Amino acid sequence: MDAGFARAREAAARMGAGDRLVLHRQDASAYTASAPFDVVLSVGATHAFGGLLPTLAAARAHLAPGGCVIVGEGFWERPPGTATLDVLEAAPDDYDDLATTVDRVVADGWVPVHGHVSTPEEWNDFEWAWSGATAQWALDHPEDPVSADVLEAAAEHRTGWLNGYRGTLGFVTLVLRPAPR
Repeated sequence: MDAGFARAREAAARMGAGDRLVLHRQDASAYTASAPFDVVLSVGATHAFGGLLPTLAAARAHLAPGGCVIVGEGFWERPPGTATLDVLEAAPDDYDDLATTVDRVVADGWVPVHGHVSTPEEWNDFEWAWSGATAQWALDHPEDPVSADVLEAAAEHRTGWLNGYRGTLGFVTLVLRPAPR
C-alpha cells in the first residue's frame, strides 16, 4: 500500500495539488477530522462502516453545513440466484432493489439531489478494467512473490462477475444533502 500512497502523492504533485493532499492509512470508522468537509465521498466502500446507513451516519458527522455526501452502493437489479450469492458471499438482504435503497436513504434524513445508475456498459468497463489491470500487473511482475496469487485472484474475480453477479448486481451513485430538520 505504501507504493500506492507514493504514486498518489506523485500524481497530486504533478497536478499542483500536492500541498493539499492528506492521505490516511487507518480504519475508516476511526477517522476524525479537525474541521468538517464540504463533500464526503464513499463510493463502493460502505462495507467499511457496516453498510449504507452506518456509512451515511459517519458521513453526517464529518459534513459541513450546506455540504453533500456522494455515496455509491450496490443494489439488486433482480433477485439474486445462488450463483450470485455464492460469488459475492452475500445474503439476499445484503442489498435492496433501487427504489428501496433510495427510500431507506430518504427515511434516514437525506435528500437525493442527483443520482446515477451505472449502465451495463459502465459496469462492464469497470469490471474489465479491474480484472484486466490486476492481471496485467501480475504478468508484468512475474518475479514478485505474489504475482501468481494476484493473477489467480484476477481470474477468480472475472469468473465470478461473468458467471455470478453480472446483470444482477447494479450500482447507484447518489449525491445527498441532509433534509431540513
